[in-house]
Amino acid sequence: MPDGHALHEVPREHRGPAISERQRIGLAAWADLATALAEPGLVERVDAAGTALLDALVEGGTLLVAGNGGSAAIASHVAAEFIGKCILDRAPLPAVNLAESLSSITAVANDYAYDETFARGVAALGRPGDILLAMSTSGGSKNILRALELAQEMGLLTIVLTGERGSDLAGRAHHVLVVPSVETPRIQEAHMLWTHVWCEAVDVVCQE
Repeated sequence: MPDGHALHEVPREHRGPAISERQRIGLAAWADLATALAEPGLVERVDAAGTALLDALVEGGTLLVAGNGGSAAIASHVAAEFIGKCILDRAPLPAVNLAESLSSITAVANDYAYDETFARGVAALGRPGDILLAMSTSGGSKNILRALELAQEMGLLTIVLTGERGSDLAGRAHHVLVVPSVETPRIQEAHMLWTHVWCEAVDVVCQE
């Protein structure tokens, strides 16, 4: 495969089949993953984490969301859903993506260490009763682990979303939800599904 700068050199007849093949593979993977995500034990854990999150918001807590790379984009999406709405109109809810400010992230990384990027945000904004929702597809992101550690010390509710490689995170958060996959795109898609489910539930509860 040519490098990105030579992408224009790829014959047109090769482009469509590549897309079709990846779609076929992706759909097949999602069919298998959907079955795994419906496993009763995992469903119960997702329900428990979502209920705890909802209870904390009802009690006046603020949702802090953290993630790197694609997970940072999901964090921004999640915070926007709670501040705005997902499916039904309701009052705005306090939510902050800790990766939103490039200035803050680079300042902390430069002056302290990249491992402290989210912990500093937790220290600045978190209060007992708030929620830290952290995402790491690998389960090994040091800045995520450091933020979870500090959040627990400060009395925040902690929820971490990860993939199979993060299966050993038990005890690092109040709720550890593991997507049964090692493929980053599928893991992130499942994280988006779970967070959408929680936000939809919040919207519905706020109507009752």
